[in-house]
Amino acid sequence: MPPIARKIIGAWLIAGCCMVFFQVMIGGVTRLTGSGLSITKWEIVMGAIPPLTEAKWQDEFAKYQQTPQYRQINQDMTLSEFKFIYFWEFFHRLNARLLGLVFLLGLSYFIYKKWIDRDLMIKLSMLFLLGALIATLGWIMVASGLINKPYVSPFKLSMHLFFALIILAYLVWLTVYVMRDGDRVRIYAPQQKKIGLTVMILLFVQLFLGGILSGMKAGLAYPTWPTMNGEWIPSALTTLPSRWDGILYYDPTAHWEASLIQLLHRCTAYLLVVVIIYFFFQLRNLSKDKVFNTGVMLFPFAVLLQATFGIITVLHCVGHVPVLWGVLHQVGAMVLLANTTFIYYHLSSKQVQ
Repeated sequence: MPPIARKIIGAWLIAGCCMVFFQVMIGGVTRLTGSGLSITKWEIVMGAIPPLTEAKWQDEFAKYQQTPQYRQINQDMTLSEFKFIYFWEFFHRLNARLLGLVFLLGLSYFIYKKWIDRDLMIKLSMLFLLGALIATLGWIMVASGLINKPYVSPFKLSMHLFFALIILAYLVWLTVYVMRDGDRVRIYAPQQKKIGLTVMILLFVQLFLGGILSGMKAGLAYPTWPTMNGEWIPSALTTLPSRWDGILYYDPTAHWEASLIQLLHRCTAYLLVVVIIYFFFQLRNLSKDKVFNTGVMLFPFAVLLQATFGIITVLHCVGHVPVLWGVLHQVGAMVLLANTTFIYYHLSSKQVQ
């Protein structure tokens, strides 16, 4: 690949990382402001144009008034309040369209310039498959809150978020692959690679749990730290009947499920902090590569910052989930995921020739 091609494709992938990062942030605001069900249809082309007249706004509002969320929760909502939640969902969908357009136009140009070999083409094709999957999961998630329930399914919300974060991690991986000249920067470190894989698995488990916790609004059940309302292990887990419905369908009374998910989320967070700090000491002095070492030095700060955001978020979950801290907690998760992916890319279990 010509040096100029590497720079341009790398810049394109970095732009993609930033757009996905921004998209997940908007999704967080959309979720936390209760905006996700404000648009009741998925229109690929016409949906890119917002209502431009008062009559159009009234029509969109009338459609929303037919949803369970409006009938059961937002009966007193005014048109101006509806415009606020509509804006966030519209912005979320518009950015998704722009993402698809940026990748399609960029890839078309690179193919025209003959800058992409077969190996990279296969890798980039995976992005479009993942993009189609995330769009489908997004609509399935929204549809789950438009039929009988006033909220989306926590499980489906978590799946949507989970695959969005997989796309982000894959984009970071591809960016490093292109910008750092493939395998040449990889370090022979089989033991560290095993630990890195453990960290990645734990992190994705944690992200999935976090998505369910968010969808259930489980933070509201225990807005205290380090204990959970004065208990290290919630007594609700043994005194209440075991149920799973609250994970599949939002239910504000699903206290057993909220107790379980928040306990698992907290325990996995503690485990991640310990393992990542141990991993950090394993990575120090492993390589003389300044770029790699910068990522290593940021690693403990990323996990401790994310843990801090999580604690602050749960302490502010009194009566409602705080939008600012909830979004910052999600931002911290993406930074940690990108940092972990960057480090894991550089580790190899085989000698690089």
